[in-house]
Amino acid sequence: MKGPLVKDEKQTTPSVVIISEDGLGEVFPLSEGNNVLGSGDHTDINLPYRGIDPVHATLVREGDLRIEANSHNLVLVNGQVVSGPHSLTVGDTVELGVVTLKYREFDDEDEQYHAALRQLAIRDGLTNLFNARYFRDALLKEHEFCVRKSASLALLFMDIDHFKQINDRFGHAFGDFVLKELARMLTTRLRGYDLLARYGGEEFVFLVREETPETVHELAERICSDARQHVFHFAGVRTRVTVSIGYQWWNGIDRDLTAEDLLRRADQQLYRAKSNGRDRVEPYEVGAVSTG
Repeated sequence: MKGPLVKDEKQTTPSVVIISEDGLGEVFPLSEGNNVLGSGDHTDINLPYRGIDPVHATLVREGDLRIEANSHNLVLVNGQVVSGPHSLTVGDTVELGVVTLKYREFDDEDEQYHAALRQLAIRDGLTNLFNARYFRDALLKEHEFCVRKSASLALLFMDIDHFKQINDRFGHAFGDFVLKELARMLTTRLRGYDLLARYGGEEFVFLVREETPETVHELAERICSDARQHVFHFAGVRTRVTVSIGYQWWNGIDRDLTAEDLLRRADQQLYRAKSNGRDRVEPYEVGAVSTG
């Protein structure tokens, strides 16, 4: 006679997940022992967001879970300020700076589900590139990295010229095809650690780390050339498009230049490129080191 069926218990992993806007949906499994939270390099849970110190607090997993807040850093658990060690239970929220974390026990299905939600939160639905929210988070991380390492960073802002006319003449289905095809073409120009995102509408943004101004300019010119020479062919329609690019190159040494400055100045140069006739590149170099 068969015995009663025993349902396999799912293996779960203690984790924290970001439930606030910055980093929404990102999951951090917790290791045994200390899990350091902060915006610095040597952290287990890296949170490079406003109001978070390089080493802000520590989650200690020793059977149960507790948070140990540094005496000078503000930490809230379930909306209440805590100091020193504080025990956590599943479902508790932890606030550090602008970020809110939730303590959860995840099994494999949970992790897959949250990974899928995370992709929905950070990807553009049409092109599958990263979206503006993810790009802004990544820009803060890259800017902080370059400040620490005195490494250069370039931000390229690109816009499809006369895109409204393309939609009006050929229809939105063709316009969507142009966006997807251009995204595919742009992806071929990326290195492993470059970042490309659709910023909105017909705008795209790049982050290129540790390249010279000359190399960045050559990249921008190649992108313009790629678009200019490509024939976009969809549903019996064939046409060409051009793009305009403005960019900001930064040497990583001028510490007064913020991530927001990079984005704003690249956008200004994009506007200049379009004002000067479109289908062109306009640079904005700051902090270039003279070799003369």
